[in-house]
Amino acid sequence: MKPTSLTQWQKLQALSEKYYSYAVWNPRVGDYYTSSRADLELYQIVDEDDEYFYTIYCNNPNGERAQWRKEEFTTEGFGLNRVFVHKAIMSL
Repeated sequence: MKPTSLTQWQKLQALSEKYYSYAVWNPRVGDYYTSSRADLELYQIVDEDDEYFYTIYCNNPNGERAQWRKEEFTTEGFGLNRVFVHKAIMSL
């Protein structure tokens, strides 16, 4: 069963990886991510093409897919606030 949200501990671990350990993320299909906001929301990259990543909000997996330009996915606008959730964190 796919996860739909994070626990508080998972969120803290993901934020720690990004802001304390300065982990580098090279986004790929299947990766989970969250935002740096004070919430437990979880997103997943479900597809990609040459120009875009396509993502879903895991609490509504049958909802509309979002489309994000690859070159801006982690560096521009909202992308700066994306926080990679490593698969090891998902098992905590």
